[in-house]
Amino acid sequence: MDGVEAAREYYRAIDDGDYAALSDVLAGGFVHERPDRTIEGREEFVAFMRSGRPETDTEHVVETVYENGDGAAVEGRLVRADGTEWFGFVDTFAVGDRGIRRIRTYTDVHNG
Repeated sequence: MDGVEAAREYYRAIDDGDYAALSDVLAGGFVHERPDRTIEGREEFVAFMRSGRPETDTEHVVETVYENGDGAAVEGRLVRADGTEWFGFVDTFAVGDRGIRRIRTYTDVHNG
C-alpha cells in the first residue's frame, strides 16, 4: 500500500469506526504528533480514536492529497455530524513496509 492509499484508508477506517482496519494500516511503532498531544503506539492510538477523542461522530473531508517520497500529505476539513466544519487540517504521513509509521497534524485548534 503506497502513502496515498494508506492515508485514504486511515481516514475511511476512522470515519467508519472500523478500528480493526485502522490498526491494520498502522505500523507497530506508530506515532501521531498533534498540536495538543503526541500519541505513541498503535494500540494507544486506536484506543484514543475509539473512546478518548472529544467527538467520534465526525467525517474527514479530504480536499487535496499530495504524494511524497515515503508517504503523503493531506489537506482537509473535519466535519461534525450536523455538517458544520470543526476545523481544517494538514496531515503528513510517513509510510513504511509495515504501514503508517508517523502522522504529524497541523491545525490551528489546540484544545479540541
